[in-house]
Amino acid sequence: MLISLRKSPLYQNIKQIRLTVKTKIWMAVTSIVLLFSFFVLFYLPAIQEKTLLNNFNKEVQNQANTVALGVKIAMTEQNFEGVQTAMDFVKKDPLLRFVSLLQTDTVWNTNHTTYKINRTVFKTYPDNKQIDVNATSNDSTVIKRTNFSTPIMHGEVVLAFSTREIIQGKRKIRITSLFFSFLVFSIGIGIGFGLARSISIPVLKLRDAATKVGRGDLTQRVSSKSRDEIGELGLAFNKMVTDLSTARQELEDRTKELIKEKEKSDDLFEGLNKTLTDLKETQEQLIRQEKLASIGQLTKGLVDRLLNPLNYVNNFAAISNELLDESREILSKDAYAADEYIQAELVPLLTMIETNTEKIREHGNSLTRIIKSMDKLLQVKSDIFIETDINAFIENQLAAYKNEIDETHHHITFELVQEPGSNCTTKIVPAEMSSVIYNIINNAIYALHEKSLIDTTFQPKITIKTASTDQDTEIIIQDNGNGISDIEKQQLFSPFFTTKPTSKGVGLGLFISQDIIKMHKGSITVETELNSFTTFTIRLPLSPAAENA
Repeated sequence: MLISLRKSPLYQNIKQIRLTVKTKIWMAVTSIVLLFSFFVLFYLPAIQEKTLLNNFNKEVQNQANTVALGVKIAMTEQNFEGVQTAMDFVKKDPLLRFVSLLQTDTVWNTNHTTYKINRTVFKTYPDNKQIDVNATSNDSTVIKRTNFSTPIMHGEVVLAFSTREIIQGKRKIRITSLFFSFLVFSIGIGIGFGLARSISIPVLKLRDAATKVGRGDLTQRVSSKSRDEIGELGLAFNKMVTDLSTARQELEDRTKELIKEKEKSDDLFEGLNKTLTDLKETQEQLIRQEKLASIGQLTKGLVDRLLNPLNYVNNFAAISNELLDESREILSKDAYAADEYIQAELVPLLTMIETNTEKIREHGNSLTRIIKSMDKLLQVKSDIFIETDINAFIENQLAAYKNEIDETHHHITFELVQEPGSNCTTKIVPAEMSSVIYNIINNAIYALHEKSLIDTTFQPKITIKTASTDQDTEIIIQDNGNGISDIEKQQLFSPFFTTKPTSKGVGLGLFISQDIIKMHKGSITVETELNSFTTFTIRLPLSPAAENA
C-alpha cells in the first residue's frame, strides 16, 4: 500500500512543492504578530483584571476593618450612637450593597464537648435588607468580614460591595487590548508586505531575466530603483549581460573574418577549425564565468540581506517557545486550572502556536543552510590537473568514505563492491572529483535507507565500476535502491532540487557535481528504474586540456 502511494501522481506533486522566500517571510511575520496579539489580547488583560480585583478586595477589607474598629471602640465605651457613626462611614459609597453588624454566640452541646457559632443580625443598613449571615463573595458582589470582641458582646462586621465598576473596568481593558492587538496586527502586515515586496519581487525579476539570458536572449535588462545590495545586484547583472553581448558580437565578427580567410586559402582550413573550437570553448568558459560572477553577486547580496532577518526569525521563534512554556505554567495554576474556557480554548491555542513556531524555526534553519550552500557553490576551485590512476583513486576514496559517510546512515549495513577496469588513467583535479563521487555515494546510501524502511528483506548494495574506451574513461556508480521517477529525473541536476526532506537536503550536490565534470570536459548521465536500480555514469576524456580549464 505504501509503495503504491509513493507511485501516485499526487505524492510526486506534493514532493515538488517548495515554500518561496516571500511565503516564509509572511509566515514568520504573521506568526510573531499573532503571538504578540495573543499576549496583548488575553494574557495582559487577565493580569490587569486580577490586579484590579485584588486591589478592590483589599480596599473592601480595609473598610471592614475600619468599621469594626469603630464599633469596638463605641461598644467598649457603651456609646451606641458611636456604633451608628462607625457604620455611617461606608453608607455613602455608591457600590455598597449592605453593611451588617452580627452578634456571634458560642453554643455548646449538653456534654460540653462540641460547639457551634450562631450568628444573629444586630444591626443592618439598609434597615429592611434581608441578608444571609453566611453569605460569601461571588462575581457580582465582594463580601468581607472582620471580627471584634468587647466586654459587652462578640461579633463581626460584614461589608458587601458591588463589583460593577470592576466589571466595567474589565470591559474597558478588553476593548483597549483589542484595539492595540488590531493596531499591532496592521503594523505587522505592513512590515510583512514591505519585506516581501523589497526582497521577493526583485529576486524574481532577476531569476526570470537570468533564465532568458541562459536561453540566449542577451537583450534582457533589470531595472531597480533601490540603492541597497539588491540594486547593486541588478547593476551587476546588467553589466554581465552587456559583457556577454559584446563577447558574442566579437565572436561573430571573428568567425566571419575566419570564414573569409578560409575562402581565400584552403590551407588554413584546419587552423580555422581549431580556432573555432577554441573560440567556442572560450565562449562557454566566459558564459560560465559570467554566470558564476552574477550568482556570486546574488549570493553576496542575499547572504548579507537575509541572514540577519533569518537569525532574528530563529531567535524570536526560540523566545516564543519559552514564553509559551511560561504561559502554560501560569495557566496551570489554581487560579486558572478550574476555568473551563482557558483549559478548553487557550491551552490548545498555545499548542497550535508552539507547532507553528517550531515550523518557523525549522524552515528558517533550512533557508539559512540553502544560502550558505549557495556561498559554497562559488568557492574558488583548483585548476591543477594531475595524471591519476582512477582505480587507485576510487579505492583510496572508498577507504576514506567509511569514516565520512553521513552519520544518520551509519546504522545501515550495505555491500560496497568495486569492479576496476584496465588502463583507467586520466587527468583530474583530485579534490573536486572526490566531492563528485562523495555526493553520488551519499545519495545512493540515502536511497538504500529509504528502501530498507519498507522492505525488511532488502539487501542494500552499491557497485562502483571503471572502464576505458578509445575516447574516454568511465566511472559507473550503481545502487539497488528505490530508483527515480521520470519527473524527478528531468530536474535531477537543477539547482535546489532535492527529493530529500527539507531538514536533510539542499539540492546543490548534483548541480555542483555536474559543474565540476564540465570543468573536466566530461559528462554525467543517469539511468534508473523504479524499485530496481539507479546508475550514474561519469565520462572523462583521456587527456583533458588542463591548461585551458
